[in-house]
Amino acid sequence: MRAVRYDDYGGSDVLYLGEMPDPVPGPGQLLVRVAAAGVNPADGKWRAGMFKDFIPIEMPHVPGYDIAGTVEAVGPEVTGFRAGDRIVALLGNTTHGAYAELAAADAAASAKLPDGVDFALAAALPVAALTAVQMIEEQIKPAKGETVLVTGALGAVGRWLVHAALAQGAKVIAAVRPSQAAAARALGASEAVALEVGDHADVSFNHVADTVGGPAVTSLCRRLIPGGRICTAATDPIDPAGLATEPVFIFLHQDGPRLARIVDEVAAGKIEVPIARRMSYADAKEAQDLMAAGGLGGKIILHP
Repeated sequence: MRAVRYDDYGGSDVLYLGEMPDPVPGPGQLLVRVAAAGVNPADGKWRAGMFKDFIPIEMPHVPGYDIAGTVEAVGPEVTGFRAGDRIVALLGNTTHGAYAELAAADAAASAKLPDGVDFALAAALPVAALTAVQMIEEQIKPAKGETVLVTGALGAVGRWLVHAALAQGAKVIAAVRPSQAAAARALGASEAVALEVGDHADVSFNHVADTVGGPAVTSLCRRLIPGGRICTAATDPIDPAGLATEPVFIFLHQDGPRLARIVDEVAAGKIEVPIARRMSYADAKEAQDLMAAGGLGGKIILHP
């Protein structure tokens, strides 16, 4: 099969379009003909070797975790799926990743797609939406009426954090750039504050759901009401010194049932999922560079 691959850690120039052996679905897996693959910031961080000292990856490596496509075959012990099903899945950290013509996806990490959700839209969901929903439902767990500060509320994960917090009956304060305040309120935030270092003496909140990290978020976290929780998806750390609680990093895990629920919410029009660019596998280097630069206002989707 054709796939975007790299043979060693490095900058985006190590990516190239080549060939890899076709994956063979094992027990509990689906062989999927990939129609669309999502690009996430983590793809470039793994490629650059950010995590190699504690989670090395096998080389050569095909990057990516978000796929949408059609089931070509099912492996042993699979129930509930069959050839021809349109699905979306979150892949594990395997040799064969998302940027390929074929992928082996765990059935337990997959969800069927209704006709109204196209492949590109579906491929924008797994990493971003599951990170956010798991952060709110498993880590933050806000009580009804509590306030959650969501940093980077207009990003791919941030939008889902706002949506998930509101679904729990919480209120949301969005920490965004000043020019984004109105858009954050349109998402459902009751208030917007500037995402910059300051004393923020006029704001307080019960919990923090972070996608940004760094000094600006550390400054905001000093306004946390004691007894609250701080959870982050950012690799730029929050300095815990002087904070009311220790920040906790979210570790995303595969979750087919939640992914199916997310797909249903998208199909019902409950949340908008912006797509900034649709590109080909041949443009993978440019796609990862654009993702690293940020400020896209939506997801990048690759097509074979």
